[in-house]
Amino acid sequence: MASHENSIVINAPDGPTEWPHDAGRDRLIGDWHIYQRTGGHRTSTDDLITAWYAVHRNPNPPARYLDLGCGVGSVLLMVSHKLRPKTALGVEAQAQSAAMATRAVAELPEHGVHIDVHHADFRELDFGNERYDLITGSPPYFPLGAGVLPDDPQRRACRFEERGGVEVYVATAARAMGEQSRLYIVFQTRWSERVTNSAACHHLHLSGRADFSTRADNPEPFLTVFEFSRQPAETLHRFRCAVRGADGVVSPEYQRVRLELGVAEAPG
Repeated sequence: MASHENSIVINAPDGPTEWPHDAGRDRLIGDWHIYQRTGGHRTSTDDLITAWYAVHRNPNPPARYLDLGCGVGSVLLMVSHKLRPKTALGVEAQAQSAAMATRAVAELPEHGVHIDVHHADFRELDFGNERYDLITGSPPYFPLGAGVLPDDPQRRACRFEERGGVEVYVATAARAMGEQSRLYIVFQTRWSERVTNSAACHHLHLSGRADFSTRADNPEPFLTVFEFSRQPAETLHRFRCAVRGADGVVSPEYQRVRLELGVAEAPG
């Protein structure tokens, strides 16, 4: 069990009074665990590839790390586990998700990273002079009206743009970025222009992208993790990977991604 120094608190008075009945504790990475609901939003490929690309492109620990819309803490914890920043901050608007992330971090083994979760709508945050070296985000993909809304509030907010879409993630990240900062944000590839146009509006430059397709026999990418920087890149970093082979089995390339991040055992 972690000490009080390694715990995190929700900085809001309106957190949930009841713990969700379907919350379970699952191993996430190494000996770090998260809480997630069987009937709610659960960690996914989106989270894993976002964390992996941020780790892959930043071998040195950042001093300050920010995860926007951290949910139950998946990306926040995977990146913090691998890179061990001096300080890490997750911001989450849903009280239930923030509470689950809070408990997960409070129960971490000793790790030497100051991790905090702030229960807030990040659109309303004033970062002042605070700047973060590394920022990640996994926005909801669908505009309201694009499909049937899930009844569960947690699942609904993670899939549909109830508080804005990728544009507000990029705008908020730009306010918190210094000259050497990097932003990693995942989105459906078919809507890439929404991401790049928003970044251009805030004078951010695309410096890398990792494209992931669902299967090797369906080579068109489905998800892309974008890397943005304040400074133009001399060369755009590119990566492509199929999550599964044509036979439906996890591909060797994706297994290597998981191994590099530290969420998979070496194959026998």
